[in-house]
Amino acid sequence: MLAAALMARRALEWRQICRSRSWDQPAPPPPEPGAGAEPRVVCIVPLYLEQDLVAETVRFWHELAQQNLVDQVLLVTTAKERSERETTTRDLVDAELRRRGTGGDRITLLHCEQVTRYRAAQLNLAVEWARARFLREGSQETAMIWIGVYNADSRPEKSTFTELRGRIAAEPSTRIFQQLVDYVVPERGRPDPVAVGNALLQTWWTLSHYVGRNRRGYPGTTVWSRTSPYSTFGHGEFVRLDFLDDIGGFPDFAYADGLLLGWIGRLMVEPIGLLASRDVAEVPRSAADLITQQTAWMRGLLNFPTTVDWCRRQGLLRLPKHEVWLLRAQHLAIPLSWGLSTAAVMAALAALARQIGRGQTSAYDLAILAGLAAYPAIPALAPVADPHREISRGRRVLGAVRSWPLEGLAFWPALGSHLQRSQRAPAKTPR
Repeated sequence: MLAAALMARRALEWRQICRSRSWDQPAPPPPEPGAGAEPRVVCIVPLYLEQDLVAETVRFWHELAQQNLVDQVLLVTTAKERSERETTTRDLVDAELRRRGTGGDRITLLHCEQVTRYRAAQLNLAVEWARARFLREGSQETAMIWIGVYNADSRPEKSTFTELRGRIAAEPSTRIFQQLVDYVVPERGRPDPVAVGNALLQTWWTLSHYVGRNRRGYPGTTVWSRTSPYSTFGHGEFVRLDFLDDIGGFPDFAYADGLLLGWIGRLMVEPIGLLASRDVAEVPRSAADLITQQTAWMRGLLNFPTTVDWCRRQGLLRLPKHEVWLLRAQHLAIPLSWGLSTAAVMAALAALARQIGRGQTSAYDLAILAGLAAYPAIPALAPVADPHREISRGRRVLGAVRSWPLEGLAFWPALGSHLQRSQRAPAKTPR
């Protein structure tokens, strides 16, 4: 029954992958100059222990600023690094900007002196800087200032910003947009094969689950759509300034600020639009880093009830009570099914292997064994992301088989931290 259920799930996911890959919603063209107030797009890149990525990150955003694709890029470092390294990210960013020139006034380095557990302080500092600059210009309104958030390893496609402006003009009531993500293997050094598998599995999950949930939940006209679980990712997300004002800025009551922002919008019955343009983001390079990242991500998923309580206290909860419970149940099912299915498959494989070792097996048992063993490898056989086509199929399968159990087993330390009500920020995941 387990093997049959898992194969059925993969079949449904493959079908959704094909539907997601064929989805290419054409973005309306941006408004002509003079057709009304033009939105200001401000991209924030919070940086913490990013010494290895500084040169590449500054180069990428410096080029975007020079091409006038965004109105402002804010690279935000933090004083949290003072006690950790002599040469901080701030020092390296400052040196790199000086070497490349200022890029006009469209790229700026900010430094957050407020030391907190999470990065919301960096984001809110940048938001206030953008508010002071663009509102000071006189004609701009908060409803026309858009805040984008990207991780240091994100490299969004240039079409992102044209598409965003077109969607803003076509959907004036939408105040949150999320960009799709293709996950790739870091090119620096020699990454572990587990990174190949993790890139495939994360992209597979995004296309097989997130796209469908977002499109189903976007209208919000039925109970099913209003309780469809989806959020934002914490990178490649765009939020209108007046929405941030409504919720009091980026939330700082837990570390998964990307998930929190999307969940708050969900609980406020705010539609989250989906951009077809991709953000290309890196995955962890080693097995140890993968476990750290997945544990942090699953702890974030388990924080959903905390987000519901926070929204209730802030007067932001607009879903009916019974729909809130349905939404909570669906969100809880994500980490539970992820962690429990992994443990169940591993246990079943071990039991079958032991049975085969004793010579007590049949063709039926071997078929079940093959089905269970194939479950983690199936995503490696689908072209889920174009950047992975140059990687041989053998490496893709090996990587997926190695990565899949690590991702699922990370649920258990996440559950332990959650039950202990630990809100300690997770360790920095090296890239």
